Amino acid sequence: MQSNQFGVHEIVDMRELLNFKVACLSQSKERLEKVENPELKKLVEQSVKQGQLTLNGMKDILTSASTQIN
Repeated sequence: MQSNQFGVHEIVDMRELLNFKVACLSQSKERLEKVENPELKKLVEQSVKQGQLTLNGMKDILTSASTQIN
């Protein structure tokens, strides 16, 4: 059985992870403009796409967690 309840420490940790992921995604996007090798460029593009999906999922979790606190 899975619980939808989150501890305050879990929410704080998720926010820290979210901030870190945003920073990583920003760097990947900057590097994407500089990459010349097609294979490497494809890998960085995949990383950016996966990073965006991950961020969206994390935001959804934080949204549901914040409604729990209020």
